Amino acid sequence: MAAQIVNRDRLDAFTPEEGHGSELVALPQRGTVVERLRVYAGGYPVRVEEALTETFPAIAHVVGEAAFANLARRYVEARSLHSYNLNDAGADLPRFLRTDALTGRLQFLPDLGRLEWQVACAFHARDQVTFDPTAVVNWSMDDWQGARLRFQPWVALVTSEWPIREIWESREMPIEEIDIDLDHRPDRVLVRRSGYSVLCESVDDAEAELLGALVEGQTLGSAIATLTARGGDPASVSAWFTRWMALRLIEDCFIPGQDTGR
Repeated sequence: MAAQIVNRDRLDAFTPEEGHGSELVALPQRGTVVERLRVYAGGYPVRVEEALTETFPAIAHVVGEAAFANLARRYVEARSLHSYNLNDAGADLPRFLRTDALTGRLQFLPDLGRLEWQVACAFHARDQVTFDPTAVVNWSMDDWQGARLRFQPWVALVTSEWPIREIWESREMPIEEIDIDLDHRPDRVLVRRSGYSVLCESVDDAEAELLGALVEGQTLGSAIATLTARGGDPASVSAWFTRWMALRLIEDCFIPGQDTGR
């Protein structure tokens, strides 16, 4: 049905007869199927655009209202939405932006989209019980080497060659006042939640590398060994771990194959 109503030409040419097209809309006693579909032809794309604007406010602000409306139209015509929840409408927008014309002049848009999508996911994620360190006080060094961390579902790490956190933070600033140096300024952004607020903070390369490896499921031993081989300071790991605990980022620390009781 969405494929019909988001494409005006297709809708105009849609002439279902009995047994053809009636699986979409029941043949009416009065009027036509096309007339029924036209009821949604304007409203549906607008609802999706509103949902995208709410999820991607920085992109909407940077590109401007008209350009964002056109982007939303291109997106709904090119992508089938498979969720009944409009909060999910933007799931594929960062990928879509990789080849969209807007990215030709604003190359940071796909990465900014990934950040904004993670912010939205963090906002809606269900909070889990925080890891209790007393459960591992008797672990041996070998236990720690083979352990994995499970992070809260609202934790994400977004890496980019652009200063996406600064761009995201400028989403409510008048466009003429935005002055961000984009040249050779990569960013590693930790997305996390504090209460009902979603926060984004830049972390240094070493912390980002370790955090990213652990989020992907590497063991502590493997992730630290890789960090050390690349010149990182393993002594920093303890400080990072303490900070992650203070921020309630860690849901569990466990040894694969062993029952943690959670």
